[in-house]
Amino acid sequence: MKLTREQAIKFHKLMWMDMQDKFGDNPSHDEREKFKKSWCKKHLGFEIENNCVLCEFTHQFPRRYHSIDCYKCPIDWKSSRDWIACECDGVCWYKSPISEILALEERKVDDE
Repeated sequence: MKLTREQAIKFHKLMWMDMQDKFGDNPSHDEREKFKKSWCKKHLGFEIENNCVLCEFTHQFPRRYHSIDCYKCPIDWKSSRDWIACECDGVCWYKSPISEILALEERKVDDE
């Protein structure tokens, strides 16, 4: 799926706000995983990479390290390792409070 940066950020925030409305600020890893999968299928019509619109967005760029390059993510996850933010040494999608996830800033366009 081809997403603009703005669309990816918009869908990212909508998904996390919907999850927060349903489960509160600290859902379990399993609740997050299942919710992301069903949310993407419901709102986008199909499953996407990691059930994450941000990961899907990164597919538009050449890869440096993995099939997904977190350094191209439009959200700054505060990781010291930009190439693998999913290792969660910053704010983490599967354990950080949703309020922290929603408060993350956009990565500067220069970084892309």
